[in-house]
Amino acid sequence: MLLSSLLQAAPKKVIALSWEATEYLLALGVTPLAVADRQDYQQWVVEPRLHAQVLDAGSRLEPNLERIYALKPDLIIINPALAGMQANLQKIAPTLLLDSFRVDHDNVNAAEQLQRQLAIQLNRLAAHEAFLQRQKTELKRLRDAVNQRFKGQPPAVCIVRFASPTRYWAYGDNSMPEAAMAALGIKNACPQPRSAWGTHLRQLPELARLESGLLLHIAPFNRQADLERSALWQALPVVRTQRVRALPAVWTNGGVTSITRTAQVIAKALN
Repeated sequence: MLLSSLLQAAPKKVIALSWEATEYLLALGVTPLAVADRQDYQQWVVEPRLHAQVLDAGSRLEPNLERIYALKPDLIIINPALAGMQANLQKIAPTLLLDSFRVDHDNVNAAEQLQRQLAIQLNRLAAHEAFLQRQKTELKRLRDAVNQRFKGQPPAVCIVRFASPTRYWAYGDNSMPEAAMAALGIKNACPQPRSAWGTHLRQLPELARLESGLLLHIAPFNRQADLERSALWQALPVVRTQRVRALPAVWTNGGVTSITRTAQVIAKALN
């Protein structure tokens, strides 16, 4: 359902119950009234930063309906994880479901289109266009810097997020990190089949196949010390040859902003 069929005027009080929706709003210069899992957002997403006045709306899987009702929003944005609650949320305010991540569409193109859709309805189309231009300029700057640093032959990188000391999420086709790699002109050293999120859960020994390139792992991971103490980790060729780099927290399942942010942290890690 198009947002135009839900709203008569541009909403001013918007609640985002997913982090990709939060990114869409912030990219448009719109400060959400409240977001889901506000405290966790500041640990896992970090950028773009939330203004101090942004309130917490409960968790991303179990939002606080009473709190949302009390805030009297003009619009609530959700993702498919809350599809079962859409009817109840609709009783509070017009509720838009944004399906950002699917195996049968290109997640990068979908993110741009969804952000554009919001921009039109929020009277922020000019802000959206300006955002895209800033992104284009920044990605070119980063690509040029990487090419200059490596004389046009940057190393391939494998980007992962550890789930435990023995398992990790690898990013491949249809993921935001691979889109960031492509923007930088960098090859994926551990390509993965296409999926809805562009991720696959792998076992740690599979990293032994990483014969060349760098391993970049994304924070936070609260068992990093356990991982680094394990004999399995220490035996990996990529570890023994010191080809491992840590990345700061960056949200890899976000909106268009996450591509720029991921490209920035990759480029910095390669310096």
